[in-house]
Amino acid sequence: MTVLAVTNLSRRFGAITVADNLSFEVAQGECLGIIGPNGAGKTSVFNMLTGNVKPEAGRIVLDGKDMTGATAHARTKAGLGRTYQVPQPFGRLTAFENVLAAAVFGGGAGHAAQHRARDVISRTGLKARADKPAESLPLLDRKRLELARAMALRPRLLLLDEIAGGLTEAEVHELVELIQELKPDVAMVWIEHVTHALSAVAERILAINFGAEIASGLPDAVMRDPAVLEIYMGAVLDAPA
Repeated sequence: MTVLAVTNLSRRFGAITVADNLSFEVAQGECLGIIGPNGAGKTSVFNMLTGNVKPEAGRIVLDGKDMTGATAHARTKAGLGRTYQVPQPFGRLTAFENVLAAAVFGGGAGHAAQHRARDVISRTGLKARADKPAESLPLLDRKRLELARAMALRPRLLLLDEIAGGLTEAEVHELVELIQELKPDVAMVWIEHVTHALSAVAERILAINFGAEIASGLPDAVMRDPAVLEIYMGAVLDAPA
């Protein structure tokens, strides 16, 4: 079942194009990865999906409902959750309190919200740190908390914004395992520069530059695409014989 359908999304900021007639879909249990160099438009696309930036053209449909003109609040209520590259918890609240706040915002109350929060804390590997202030957590656990807060909202669509950034290789492996466990419950769109982590989870990858699609398809095929190698990875390609 298609959870997110984006059609002909377009947006410019002056002379800079951040979305150039982009179209893509994501189904429940599926992860679409988005890659591109800095300034390619990835974060702007996310900001249009969340309602923080208004597209100049195109449609954003979530679970069959046109959300193109909806507020960020309405999109969250409709089933959109997002993590941030730099974790943004309530630092003085405990990990559990952070997740409980999200569970309440996601429509829970009383014992139901507490049960939801405890379940998400357990699923994301934070049970042993549930009573620790968020600001005291190491980076991997703050990344887990970003996931936990988003999942406590009961999202249909989960947006992951460079969640593997800053982690060690071993920590990236742990995070990938967690994301794979969560994936069946949601549709995911994941922006990431740690491409091997993305390839381990995503069924498809969309590569963009200056807001335009330069390649899309299976991860291995996209990563080997000459345009991706040249524009995104900075490889110098030999001219064909």
